[in-house]
Amino acid sequence: MSRLNDGKLLGGIGSILSIIPGVSIVGYILTLIGIKFISDELQDRSIFNDYLLAAITGIVGAAVAVFFGVFGFVTAPLTFGASRILGLISFLAIAWIALIISAIFVRRSFEKMANRLNVGTFRTAGTLYLIGAILVIVLVGFIILFIAFILQIVAFFSIPEAMTQPQGMPVSAAAAPMPGMKFCANCGTQLAANAEFCPKCGTKQPA
Repeated sequence: MSRLNDGKLLGGIGSILSIIPGVSIVGYILTLIGIKFISDELQDRSIFNDYLLAAITGIVGAAVAVFFGVFGFVTAPLTFGASRILGLISFLAIAWIALIISAIFVRRSFEKMANRLNVGTFRTAGTLYLIGAILVIVLVGFIILFIAFILQIVAFFSIPEAMTQPQGMPVSAAAAPMPGMKFCANCGTQLAANAEFCPKCGTKQPA
């Protein structure tokens, strides 16, 4: 089994486990490993790096949010309850901001996978993650995030097992850019080797 198929299986199973309470952490780990396999197969480390940054941002944001929340409750008697309210507000604000930043990195990772694997569901899932994260503050965001998770599962299992390029070249062999070409560092679009900016996302390319 190729690393692409390994990534498909681990990513799909991990995504399913991610929405099941009690085993969600196992699901996130499997998904991360699956994306690492896909990133290696496509020879684009930024796909994995973006998703890893999303995970780190979420963990750090949650830890900081919990700290402020607990600190507020512990010091409440000294501030006549005011710190409890401030702690709760800080907890919610930090968790919300961390979720949005994490969703931005997930969207970047999924956008690249959508372009490189020709699975548009990744792009839709990534966009819904960002919209859902922004709208969590008005609760409807949780519904959108759940839909994004479902689409993420569908996207992983939609990855072709023997994907080929138009010339009939297997995806593993076609992962590297064609001679005189390169991939955008942000969205994965194939560009001319001397291109300074990506025509799709506008990102300035590294020298």
